[in-house]
Amino acid sequence: MYMKLKLQIITLVFIFFNASSTFAYHAKIISNITYAEKINQNGESEQLEFDLYQPTGNVKNKIIYLMHGGGFLHGEKEDFVKYSNYLAKHGFTVCNLNYRLIPDEYHERLNYDIYATSLVFAMDDLDSAIRFIHDNSDIYDVDDHEIIIGGYSAGALTSLHYAYINSVDDLFLLSQSDIFMNLSEEKQSFMTKFTEKKYKISKVISIAGSLLSPYLMHEGEPSIISVHSVGDEVVPYELGDTDGTGIISYGSKMIHQAANNLSIMNQLITVNDDDHGSFGNGIENENCQNCRTRVDEFLSR
Repeated sequence: MYMKLKLQIITLVFIFFNASSTFAYHAKIISNITYAEKINQNGESEQLEFDLYQPTGNVKNKIIYLMHGGGFLHGEKEDFVKYSNYLAKHGFTVCNLNYRLIPDEYHERLNYDIYATSLVFAMDDLDSAIRFIHDNSDIYDVDDHEIIIGGYSAGALTSLHYAYINSVDDLFLLSQSDIFMNLSEEKQSFMTKFTEKKYKISKVISIAGSLLSPYLMHEGEPSIISVHSVGDEVVPYELGDTDGTGIISYGSKMIHQAANNLSIMNQLITVNDDDHGSFGNGIENENCQNCRTRVDEFLSR
């Protein structure tokens, strides 16, 4: 009789804790929130939207801004649906956003100016999404002290540059890159807004991302976790041509060497025997089976 009662109590406790856990990690989704309307490279007005994934409960959660990949040519926020759901069910608020891409008409005549403009526009859109949510804090309950940004491929590249451009010296360094050499003075002047961020970035998630220069990073700046395959032929794992564009960039290995030298908290998850798609949009495969868990642990510190 005693053993039977004890077993029943243990069973009830197990059911209670599992039910509580399931409730705590349920995701509430608000789709297609318009956060800005901007002019694209064609001079046309474009409405920009994001989807917001929030865990249930009254606690203010860390917020993650996710940007899809696609080489600034393709992609959409729907690419990150599965990973956004996953993160929300693990206690994070997620803003999964669309941003301005290079118009179809330019795809057959791409040049450095077009790529530079697309990077500037994407950073500006990320900045607008962050400001929109935090300026409407009475509607969206988020932790102002824990802003995490990141993405895959072009989204990671955008997030990295937004996180580590914090001074006029950084802008000067960026202007020495081939793709910014002929960028109009108006657009270069516009970029000063990124040195005066209204909200501080805490961490960066880079999935197959790169920087135009590791010297953009400085002591005390955002911590970073990267997932990158050594076999990536689109974005270099170390240093090289980016997607056959002739744009030389520094991949995750070089970024993390710089972070180590600057005592920036960082972690590099190197994926062997895989390509650019490894952990793309936060999807695990046989070569990156525990990547989500390792990213979770880093973000939760």
